Formats: sequence, structure tokens, C-alpha cells
Amino acid sequence: MTDLRPAGGRPPTDQLLSAQATLVVLLVTTALLLLGSGLFGTLTAVRASIEGIPTGSVGLIMSAYFAGFIAGTFACVHIASQVGHIRAFAVLAAVVTASVLAQSLWVSVVAWIIFRFIAGICLAGLALILESWLNAQTLPERRGHTFAVYMVVNLLALACGQLLLTTADPAGFALFSVVAILFALSLVPTAVARVEAPVLQTASGLSLGDLVRRSPVGTAGCLAAGVTGGAFWGMTPVFLAQSGYLENQIALFMFVTIVGGMLAQLPVGRFSDGRDRRRVIVLVAAAAAGSSVLVMLAALAPFGALAATGFLFGACMFPLYGLSVARAHDLLTPDQALAATRGLLLVFGSGAAFGPLAAGFVMSALGAAALFGWIALIFAGLAVYSAWRLRFSEVVAPADQAHFVAAIPTTQEALEMLEAEAYDDRTQYPAFRSTGDNSGSPET
Repeated sequence: MTDLRPAGGRPPTDQLLSAQATLVVLLVTTALLLLGSGLFGTLTAVRASIEGIPTGSVGLIMSAYFAGFIAGTFACVHIASQVGHIRAFAVLAAVVTASVLAQSLWVSVVAWIIFRFIAGICLAGLALILESWLNAQTLPERRGHTFAVYMVVNLLALACGQLLLTTADPAGFALFSVVAILFALSLVPTAVARVEAPVLQTASGLSLGDLVRRSPVGTAGCLAAGVTGGAFWGMTPVFLAQSGYLENQIALFMFVTIVGGMLAQLPVGRFSDGRDRRRVIVLVAAAAAGSSVLVMLAALAPFGALAATGFLFGACMFPLYGLSVARAHDLLTPDQALAATRGLLLVFGSGAAFGPLAAGFVMSALGAAALFGWIALIFAGLAVYSAWRLRFSEVVAPADQAHFVAAIPTTQEALEMLEAEAYDDRTQYPAFRSTGDNSGSPET
């Protein structure tokens, strides 16, 4: 497996200002893409309900996106290396724009599965290119800060993208046009960016089997986070639409849930630092199961109560991926960190591809409200499994723990920055201390 890394080291001082300007350009491009992506996913689910597509088929359509995203995170590395970042970005942006417009014109289950799969590949490639650019433009000592800003931009754009659903009738052509416009506009900033071209390097290997053996709770947590996250993103709009809520209420629920997750990540993560993280995963997974049941019950209550339970659900669900990754890093050495996080990303993505498909069939058999009941069972299973693993001697001393990083799953190119955040290289590992380089220390 390969990853894109900066070709050189620290850019000359006289180029620092241009590098900072390029960073802003790349973050603006990220915001445009995530605004469009956030709207696109919710719009697809809502429009599918309006068109009367069976719930099981909707799950298959939504799963196709995550399957495409997994494929794109690996395949698009080679595309970018062959034709260059700017050309690859232009091609992928053009293709995803075309797929959005085609989806609005051709309403068919098979066609939508194909279009969503293509969109997943393209958006994974676009994110990968942007993240490799961020790595190339960021000084080593600033990568932790850049990663944190990048995550905030991701979550805010995804949340605000939900609100765009209220700007037009989802049964029409206009909202698909808005998504296409946002994707097309993302081409503009990258066309003027000054970029230090990355080169291909080989990452250290760690097999998935070794990862499971080293950190069974961390791996199980990423799988559960993927299954529930895929079900949430793909099928929650369907659940709300079939429960009788209007499009503006669906958009607001999704927005509030994402904001709840964004606000809870750092407090929950910092609480887990210095403790047996398995116990924190047990508590958070149990709370997520309880909040899932509350969402299911609140579907019969006034919308304000439903939104409040959504906020609580997001606050419990979103930190689980970061907690699971941090638990795995607790048991690893720095040279294994990048490969391990890639493995965890693959586990998460596989779960996310399975989640909407399974949820769709559960909802078809038991009704729309069964979505959050099924999600509650997944979280409860994670809590029980993590509690059972407490019987085994996998306790990590606080001084040897990695630091929690507030993160959402993205492509492997963000993982270099995540790896820098996950370890305090200055104090834990003599091999790093001997270099006199403190650039790997986490931001606080």
C-alpha cells in the first residue's frame, strides 16, 4: 500500500506566506465539497422516499456510496500519481458533477446504485487529493493544528449542507443542481493553488489480523461505528420521512445531531485520556444505545423532543470512532500507527457499506422506527463485548497511552496528520527524543 507524502521537507521561509494562502484555498475547497456531499446524501434518501422506492432498495443505494468510497481511497492514489493532482481533481470533480445531474434525470434503483457508487469513488479521490495537498503545504510542527482545523471544517460543512435541503423542493431538479454547482465551484480554488507536488512512498505494514489481535476492542469499535454511522447517514432521512416529518425538520434533525457530535468529541476524548479506554468505550456505547432508543421513542413525540434526542445521540455516536482509534494506538508503536489507522479505516468503511443495506432490510421487515432499535442493538453489543474484554490484561498505563484525537473517518492521506496527533513523541519514545525534533507533539 502506498501513500502520498511531501517530496521535500520544510518549505523556504520566503514561501511560507504562499503556503498559508494555499492552505486557506484548500480548506475553502473542502468546505464546498462537503457542503455538496452533506446535502447530496440526505437529498438522495429523501428523494428516494418521495419516489416510493422500497426501503430495502434505498439501503442498497446508500450502501453503494460507501462501497465506492472504499474503492476510491485506494484506486485514486494511482490516478493522482499518473496524471498529477490538478488534472486528477478536475476529472473527478467533473465526473461527480455529471453523476449528480444524471441521478436527478434518471430515477431508477439500478441507475442510482451506479451513480452513488461513482460518486463515492470520486469524492474519496477528491478528499484524498486535498489531504495530500494539505500534507505537502503544512510544516511538520503545524500538522496537528491543521488536522484539527480540517476536521472542524469537515463537520461544519456537513452540518450546514443538511440545512440546504430546506432551500427548495427535494422532489424537483433544483437541489441536485445546487449540489452540482457546489462540486463545480470546488474546481475554482484548486486551479489557482500553488502546490508542492507529493511523491509516492511505501508505508510500513501491519496486517488486519495482527491489528485485531493487538486491539480487539479498538477494531470492534471501528466496525460498530461504521455500521451505525452508515445506517445513520444513509437511512435516518428515510426513517424521518416515513414517520411523517417534513423536509425542513429532517434537515434540522440531521444538523442538530452532527453539531451534538462535534461538540462532544473533545470532552469525551479528553476524559478518556489517562483512563482504561475500554471502560470509556463501554460507557459511551451504552449511552449511545440508550440514546438510540430515545430517538426511536421520540418519533411519536413533538419535534423538539426528537431534536433533543438527536443531539444526545450525536454526542454519543460521533466520539466512538476516535475512541476506538485511540484505543488501538494505545497498544501500538509509532512505526505501526499509520498502517494500523488505515486498517481501522478499512474496517470502518466495510461496516459503513454494510450498515445502510442491513438497516434497509430491517426497516422493510419491522417498520421505519426499527432503524434506531437496530442501531441500539449494535451499540449494546459493542458495550457488552468491551466489558467482557475487561477480563483480560490489556490495561495500558496512562503514561504510555496515545492521545485522543477528535476525528471523523476520511481517506488515508489525513492519517499522517492524525498519526502526528496520536502520540507524544517527545516523552514516550527514545528514538524520537534523540533527534531533537519536537514536531510530533500533539496540539492541546
